[in-house]
Amino acid sequence: MLVSLTPPGEITESSIRVLVDRFYTRVRQDEVLGPFFAAAIPGDWEPHLETMRAFWSSLMLASGRYKGNPMMAHLMLPRIGSEHFDRWLGLWKQTTSELFSPETASLFLRKAQSMGERLLETINRYHASLAATN
Repeated sequence: MLVSLTPPGEITESSIRVLVDRFYTRVRQDEVLGPFFAAAIPGDWEPHLETMRAFWSSLMLASGRYKGNPMMAHLMLPRIGSEHFDRWLGLWKQTTSELFSPETASLFLRKAQSMGERLLETINRYHASLAATN
């Protein structure tokens, strides 16, 4: 029998919406991440927020709503470094801890850490290969 480690019904489309919206409000106000994101998303933020809601819904609820390629999207941005991911994870941890039980917040954080590590590793390899060809 599969036992859930999160309280039943804690992760919903609604709770993911609140999480994503609160988190990206913080990101936009952050002194390190704010300018970086403002350059990447200079206009209407709603399409990005909806993409992030769909991404987390797919990841946490297996909804299948997300239909993108996060790796390619991040490779097309200006160089992202570990300091950006560390700051991003710190804000993510703060926000998930405010909104969810410790078990659920930990699950969101582990998913974000895993995703961030893979993204950063791929970004670093990509830029190293570009440097090697120039």
